Amino acid sequence: MKTTQQRHAQRIQRVIDHIHDHLAEDIDSATVAEVAHLSAYHWHRIYVAVTGESAVATLRRVRLQRTATELLRDDRPVAEIAAECGFDNLQAFTRLFSRTYGMPPGRFRHGGKSGIQPQPSSSSNARIGAAADRSGSAGDAPESETVGPVVDESSDARSVTIAERAPLRLIGLWHQGDYHDIGRVFEKIMAAAEIESWPRSETFTVGVYFDDPDVIPEERCRSFAGIPVPEDFRTPDGYETQNVPGGLHASCLHVGPYAMLPRSYRWLYREWLRDAAQDARDEPCYEAYLNTPYNTPPAELETLICMPLEEA
Repeated sequence: MKTTQQRHAQRIQRVIDHIHDHLAEDIDSATVAEVAHLSAYHWHRIYVAVTGESAVATLRRVRLQRTATELLRDDRPVAEIAAECGFDNLQAFTRLFSRTYGMPPGRFRHGGKSGIQPQPSSSSNARIGAAADRSGSAGDAPESETVGPVVDESSDARSVTIAERAPLRLIGLWHQGDYHDIGRVFEKIMAAAEIESWPRSETFTVGVYFDDPDVIPEERCRSFAGIPVPEDFRTPDGYETQNVPGGLHASCLHVGPYAMLPRSYRWLYREWLRDAAQDARDEPCYEAYLNTPYNTPPAELETLICMPLEEA
């Protein structure tokens, strides 16, 4: 029998799915209350308490993330992409996009191809060092370079840290399809973790990506969205466990919009790995998300890309 907390989690997850499935539609309070199986007077307060943002803010954030991704994927007119993602007024969309991403959509598209370099927050290096310490690498890791932003293919402002990382036990859900759509899965497991008070062994969330989207058809790409938990935590009903092996890893910090992550991967595989002393291990990369898009501007999002390496 499901607990009250589990029922509330499922209700919020239905709202999250509804928002992602109806991006081009505005939020209708009565409809969403019906989807959530909650009172129209209460569902929104519960949603804000669990997610930390209103449903309208979620819709706006996801719409903007989708447009940013599509702007870098093809050359369709900005107005067409904006309308597809629910923005009917091009001028209003341009103002909102500029306010959120720090530049108009046309410049963002150009920057995604020629290289833009948002600056990391002042705490980036300290936070990534703390993450490495929690992973058990302090004192034992080989000397490494200073971690910096990984967003500009035309610059040398990239750094890689080679260090031992501890294994992780993740509780979460599988996702199959476009990697850029995994956001809804993270939102659902984070809602469950908040409502059901899952214990956490790390402050960050983790995405594990098993297939190369340049080789495997998009609809068959497999990924796992998870939250690191202690070994003795029982996997809740309806969720899966994924173990991430520890060992030697190359880690680089991508600072900037998630839409630009593919460019950091291209640099890591085509440039850095070619000259590296170690070979990549036959295991998937994973990403540790050090902050969240709920309360962080896109230019300051911090994603640690972790590539498993063969031991020397």
